[in-house]
Amino acid sequence: MDFEHRLVEAIQPIRHLAIAHALYTIMDNGVYAALQGEPGVPSGTLATRLNLDEDRLEALCVYLANEGYLARRAGGWRLTVKAEQLAPFRPWYTLLVGGYAQTFAQLPQVLRAGAPYASRDGAKVGEGSCGMSMFDALPLAGELLDELPGEGLTVVDLGCGDGAFLTELVRRRPGLRGVGVEPDETGSRLAAERVEREGLGDRVTIHRGRAADAAALVRETEGPVCFLTAFVLQEMLEQDGADAVESLLRTAMRTRPGAHWLVIEVDHRLGDRQAMAHALGTAYYNPYFLLHAITEQRLERREVWEAMFASAGLETVAFAHPDERVDSTRFELGYLLCAKG
Repeated sequence: MDFEHRLVEAIQPIRHLAIAHALYTIMDNGVYAALQGEPGVPSGTLATRLNLDEDRLEALCVYLANEGYLARRAGGWRLTVKAEQLAPFRPWYTLLVGGYAQTFAQLPQVLRAGAPYASRDGAKVGEGSCGMSMFDALPLAGELLDELPGEGLTVVDLGCGDGAFLTELVRRRPGLRGVGVEPDETGSRLAAERVEREGLGDRVTIHRGRAADAAALVRETEGPVCFLTAFVLQEMLEQDGADAVESLLRTAMRTRPGAHWLVIEVDHRLGDRQAMAHALGTAYYNPYFLLHAITEQRLERREVWEAMFASAGLETVAFAHPDERVDSTRFELGYLLCAKG
């Protein structure tokens, strides 16, 4: 094989890096939405509508046309079928590109001995995570909540992000109330705005704070309570340690005797070559596991999570994985827990 052919093969990862950023950009800046269902919109019209630079936008559109995502029609730009099919998967772009592109870019610095953790965009991570959860974690949480009486139940979502997960959970379950707790300033503001926009202010309350604050927030709440953490204990585990995780679990149960915990976490299988050979394991979980090693988060194997729950005095009421049509890796773990005995 000659040099040119070997070069083309060798730089495909660079090509896909550029494609990921370009697609995320049009999803995030409104271009994608503006083109949906349109036969052709000129660059000038898009630029004026979205306050963008026309020449640079035109270059981006030509680039995406060369990659098969846009086509020029009727004097303007439209989405191709290939691009339209991306719509359900926007949250993955929001999380991994919007939230973590800067993280991967810091790899050379982060790997140095004594270097601090890489940074990330917390608001985009929260937004992307909530969007992705509509497909896996939200149905999983609903399945586990079916084990509890629905009327009068309050779910306390620790690390609620932009509130999409909590508000959708409440919307789908009449009689359910929600309390969201989010440490990120932008995320908590977006969550509060979402609650107001969706007319759920009488059923959902948002607080800015850390997971450790949750128990105190519902001390006087009437009726049964279920504390919910979706991919939050992994952050607390790295930042505060296993003792702090167990203390949070115990404190919540002491504050609200008879309460439940609904925990959604991930089985850390990065080193399991057979498991990682799964198509979704390579496409999503491989970068997901890597970014957790270089940011202030820590994943653990299933047996470690379960040992922590037991040490905190909890036992499993119900356990489930996401729907296999969405994620058949069985890496994602869902637990409904109560106090032992």
